[in-house]
Amino acid sequence: MATAREIYQDLLAQLTQAVLDRDAAGFAALARLPFVMKTMDGCTTHRSRQSIMEGVASYRDMLSDQGINGYLRSCDTAKFISPQQISGYHTTRLCRDDVDVAAPYLTRMSLFIEGDVWKVGISDSSLHTADWPLLRQEEFDAPAENRSEAKNRLQNFQTILDRISAAFVGNDVQGWLNCVSLPLHLVTRQGVESFETPDQIIADFETYQRDFQTHGVTAMIRQAKTAEIIGGDQMTGTYRMHLMRGTNHVVPPWDASMTLRKENGLWRVTTVMRALGHLNWSALSAADMENTPDYTPEKGDQK
Repeated sequence: MATAREIYQDLLAQLTQAVLDRDAAGFAALARLPFVMKTMDGCTTHRSRQSIMEGVASYRDMLSDQGINGYLRSCDTAKFISPQQISGYHTTRLCRDDVDVAAPYLTRMSLFIEGDVWKVGISDSSLHTADWPLLRQEEFDAPAENRSEAKNRLQNFQTILDRISAAFVGNDVQGWLNCVSLPLHLVTRQGVESFETPDQIIADFETYQRDFQTHGVTAMIRQAKTAEIIGGDQMTGTYRMHLMRGTNHVVPPWDASMTLRKENGLWRVTTVMRALGHLNWSALSAADMENTPDYTPEKGDQK
């Protein structure tokens, strides 16, 4: 049986090729109606195949007008929500002669099976409508002046947190690796642990998966609280962490923080403060979750 990631990437490749081939009908045949396309501040709902086809044709024309000859999309992580639904994330790069014309961005798609065919039903991109890289400049500037930069940062941070949680709950180690910048520092109540290689990240991830199985973890929820940009290429954010078994907390919720570094247009994790670590979770109290050493990595630590 194909994995959720394989199904997601296969459909993503078909949709991408349909755009490149100007096969609007082929794209529409792979979309479930109604087809919902979201950005962080807007939403479009296509209720007919004709509407989808017109949108695809317009999008392909914009690609051509902008000289975009590289349209690259790859699945970061995906999981089965049910036997009939898959949720996942992918990264999109738009290139002109192998040079990015805009920062890569994340999109979450929800896939649904109809008969024996998987189709996309919802596409939710982690960018503002005003930031859509193919809009004309005059369409780009005006809305950007009015939106809240703080809200923008927080929403971007939440998207990153959701992507990480999906990788852990979906047992998708490659999805987690795609989120990480090495070396990675995890600060727990036991001290600071640094990971220099992908193999170390994988071994630690597998230990978490065993912990999840032992304690029956069914959901990992990170709620973004703050997000700030530091020096242009680093972000630091705080969030409330919930580990759930059904509707119950496995351990008391706790506050944590994360530092990320921008690499090739994508934010990747370099440090997690108050990470859970591999402990006897059932013995933890709220005080235990806060009892971690003070540690603020220098900028050079992430290079």
